[in-house]
Amino acid sequence: MISLTGTLDTFGHEITLQTFDVALQSVIYFAKYPGLPRNLLGRIGWMRHFAIAIVDYESQLHLSQYR
Repeated sequence: MISLTGTLDTFGHEITLQTFDVALQSVIYFAKYPGLPRNLLGRIGWMRHFAIAIVDYESQLHLSQYR
């Protein structure tokens, strides 16, 4: 298990993300060192454009464009 506490050396790249019919610019941070099994997508540039709901007991994820 990897903990993301403290500092993390990354490289940020501006990219275009498309979710459904919404295309937007965002910055994604990729870990500098191999072995980290995840990359980081921040809430600025992507998450602020969508409403997300998680229904854990039904194993459901709902995603819609935030207006």
